[in-house]
Amino acid sequence: MGATYIPTAWKSATAQQIEDALSSAVIRHIDLRGLTASDISRRYPSIRLEHLQKLRRGEALGFRMLSSLAEAVGLRVKIEVTP
Repeated sequence: MGATYIPTAWKSATAQQIEDALSSAVIRHIDLRGLTASDISRRYPSIRLEHLQKLRRGEALGFRMLSSLAEAVGLRVKIEVTP
């Protein structure tokens, strides 16, 4: 049996799955509510239009930025760790 595929040498498969799930949830929520970058930056001033553009292009933003975006658009993140 082979080892778990690691998409990048510096990021685990689990971290990639978390970031992918956050990215798609944030985009979906933004689209459903019709939010703009300026709407979001009212809650988190550090979030810019470029962040949303990168997100839509599928570029990596990292867990911290994605979790900030999730909070800014009104999403709650629930993480479950199982044995």
